[in-house]
Amino acid sequence: MDFRSDNTHGCSSEIIEALARANAGTMSSYGDDEITARVRERCRALFACDLEVFPVLTGTAGNALSIAAMTPSSGSIVCHEEAHIRLEELGAAQFFAGGAALIPLPGPNGKLNVGDVEAIETFSCLSIAQTTEAGTLYGVDEVRALCDAARAHGARVHMDGSRFANAVAALGCAPAELTWRAGVDILSFGATKNGAMAAEVIVVFRKELAEALVPHWHRSGHRLSKMRFLSAQLDAYFTDDLWLRNARRANAAAARLAAGLRPHLEIVRPVESNFVFVRIPPSLAEMLRARGFDFYDWQLFGADVYRLATACATTDAEVDAFIETVRKSAPTAPT
Repeated sequence: MDFRSDNTHGCSSEIIEALARANAGTMSSYGDDEITARVRERCRALFACDLEVFPVLTGTAGNALSIAAMTPSSGSIVCHEEAHIRLEELGAAQFFAGGAALIPLPGPNGKLNVGDVEAIETFSCLSIAQTTEAGTLYGVDEVRALCDAARAHGARVHMDGSRFANAVAALGCAPAELTWRAGVDILSFGATKNGAMAAEVIVVFRKELAEALVPHWHRSGHRLSKMRFLSAQLDAYFTDDLWLRNARRANAAAARLAAGLRPHLEIVRPVESNFVFVRIPPSLAEMLRARGFDFYDWQLFGADVYRLATACATTDAEVDAFIETVRKSAPTAPT
């Protein structure tokens, strides 16, 4: 039973069916097809505004190309010190921005403090993750305050939304309220972690930034010749709120997991989306893995801390089996 990541699961059946449909007949190439056009219109309806979309294969590309469109080579990018663009993406944002500097800031539970952002003398782009690497969420007012701080410095705002769906599902607010209405310029909207095969979409809320992003999108190799197969995944993702339904299931599985583990183990971060960060004694961790459970070491948050990630495909039976195994081996709550 796999709790390593929401990346380790397969695709939603709706996504597979959409890919099969897209395989029939012929369509225009390089994003001039009717499916990509439909994705654009679905996003415009979802965010209740005029916007432009750029489908890409990976979240790393989504983040890096978005930031490059807003950041000159002589500029700088402010982010949290635990941000994915800093720790896992191997300098992709700086590479595509032509050498721009990264300014990492601390903050509890993976979140930036407005005061820390305001204290930076100058920067070109602020990148915030929704949800954060700690599985926590920025409320609408928090997003707006950070965007206001960036605007005061003349900076643009990028939102890493690889798990944006989980945030919207948990917060219960409209996507527009968490993004452009709060001041976000570009959103990297994730789908791969939430039921797609390999698909993300850069959502650009400002026309001039869309124009700046076009050459980055093309030169990076993410303007696919057979774009319909990438867009088909996104089309299905946005149809009948599949993106939101999947995220709700993943979030509910994490809440169920945390509630069952809390009497027995220390939960070290607030559980607000589909991550549970838990401290597990080494002997118990070894036993759980021997019994077929897998999870991710996360020493960034201290010794013996592990991340349990749930996905839209995670079942109640899998969650309950993990809880029951822990209960039998660690029957008392941590002190």
